[in-house]
Amino acid sequence: MHARVRQYGLASLADHEILEYLLYFTNAQKDTNPLAHALIDAFGDLAGVLEASEEELMEVKGIGPSSARLLHLLPEAAACYERSRARDWRNLNSTERLGRYVLAQFQRRTREQALLLGLNQYGRLRRTVWLSGEGSLDRVELEVQTVVTEAVRLDSPLVVLAHNHPSGNVLPSRSDIEATARIMRGLTTVGILLKDHIIVAEKSFSSMRADGRLPQGPEYEPPLRRRG
Repeated sequence: MHARVRQYGLASLADHEILEYLLYFTNAQKDTNPLAHALIDAFGDLAGVLEASEEELMEVKGIGPSSARLLHLLPEAAACYERSRARDWRNLNSTERLGRYVLAQFQRRTREQALLLGLNQYGRLRRTVWLSGEGSLDRVELEVQTVVTEAVRLDSPLVVLAHNHPSGNVLPSRSDIEATARIMRGLTTVGILLKDHIIVAEKSFSSMRADGRLPQGPEYEPPLRRRG
């Protein structure tokens, strides 16, 4: 069942199979199929089970406190997830959104460090990784191969490079621009495009793309969204 969920998703399962699968996490040594059927018999369907109170769930033979808590919290967890998505903080499809996000990541960092952001084709954040490098109060050295390797691991068509200037100067140095050009060429060889290089200092940021300082490279054309 684990393999089936990994390949086809939870939605590929019937209601009782979803419960059977979820109950594995609190009943690893049990056959959870009878428990799942008992819950469906007691509450009618999956929605009825998830809407039941913990006390009601524990009235079903074999359902203990841990299983009841897991099932009861699922709708609340889903609601929290939807609220988080509604804020859409991961949608970094504008320079302003991107800059605000990056600024938050570098708060209270007193040494120069670099961050790589992986975005999907529509500019939505997927994953981030802090890049290894020799950081100091005013400089960080990054190898092109390090950036390319981490970008491939992010498995994203677009990446954004970001680093901080604890000195307070938000503008890129000549070495920043030269390093960006080398990194952009390296990423292009593996089919990944550098969308921007953001530099932050204290409470401000600069975008090399918006300022016309990003080295020339191929432009990324996102696929058209399907309607309906």
